[in-house]
Amino acid sequence: MSFHSSGPAVRRVVPVVPPLDAEVVPAAARTAAGTALAALDAAVRRHLGDPDLFHRPRYRLKMHHRHLAGLTGDQVTALVAAAAEARASAALVAVHSVRAERAERPDRRPCFTPEALAELHGMLVAGDPNIPDGGGFRRGGSRVDWPDGRRFVMAVRPGGELRDHVRRWYEWGTRTTSPPLDAAALGMVRLLTIHPFPDANGRTARLLAECDLVGAGLLPGLLLDIEGWVERHRAEHDEAVVAAADGHWSVWGELFARTVTDTARHRTATVEAYGALIDRALEHAGGGAAETAVLTWLRAGPAVSADWLRGRVPHDPAPALDRLLAAGVLAPHPRLPGALVHPGALALLDAPYGSPVG
Repeated sequence: MSFHSSGPAVRRVVPVVPPLDAEVVPAAARTAAGTALAALDAAVRRHLGDPDLFHRPRYRLKMHHRHLAGLTGDQVTALVAAAAEARASAALVAVHSVRAERAERPDRRPCFTPEALAELHGMLVAGDPNIPDGGGFRRGGSRVDWPDGRRFVMAVRPGGELRDHVRRWYEWGTRTTSPPLDAAALGMVRLLTIHPFPDANGRTARLLAECDLVGAGLLPGLLLDIEGWVERHRAEHDEAVVAAADGHWSVWGELFARTVTDTARHRTATVEAYGALIDRALEHAGGGAAETAVLTWLRAGPAVSADWLRGRVPHDPAPALDRLLAAGVLAPHPRLPGALVHPGALALLDAPYGSPVG
């Protein structure tokens, strides 16, 4: 987490410790977020099969060059791609575990134990060239410097104090009676202000906030680009984190709800555009039964292959795939050998938050 603001102050950031029934999202922001999430859910039901297959890892291009000495450009690219895939896999493990816990214990809000949280962090940073030492709780202090020269020292000390705060974060998470949006917002900012890891606190907290929304039934899958929103609103985000640490929790609640609203609206537009793209592909296929069966499976996931389709379509998919390739309706996937994708799909699905859709 990197903060941005102005002024010469130096201070300690204390962790947010809310009561079990805290409500921090203003009414208007809550309504807007609920409406946006409902629209996204409706779009997913109309156009997609398994929303988890549309989870796209964002490539983190910021590099600490001291960790990349002697590597070629191709090697750096490979590291970035591998780290992104590791993050995607870790995120899917996280959301699947949340769903499983909710199914097993419907009366309790899912939350990661301290041990599971440390393990998840390790999975999220696996292969990240910026974090060569791997994951786990920090063993030293944590300091954040703002570009204007201000210095923030996280108040929670490593060792027993840190583990106690993480344990209490977990206990609050399983017992809170806060509304689901508020619980997700507070769980995220509490973890940010505990700052349990030497790096990747932000990406861990953002993933868990999205998992909270899935576990509460507000979101069908990991579809929001919260990280993209934060990158575009970094200063405002960091100011809200500090405000929450100062006890102004509604500032953070409003910002979190707006993040959810904006990213849900953007993703709804993306899903609608993807559905229209597949509709046009089906029209271009000319109504052939084999081609229609193949293209229909693109609603379940953005890529298909002959092996994957066997048993899912009533005919041998290979001839239909060949015809769709020849017609330009499908093209080889640039990153998945043997897979095929609609030529316009990846540009649409990989577009970062804030890019025009369609």
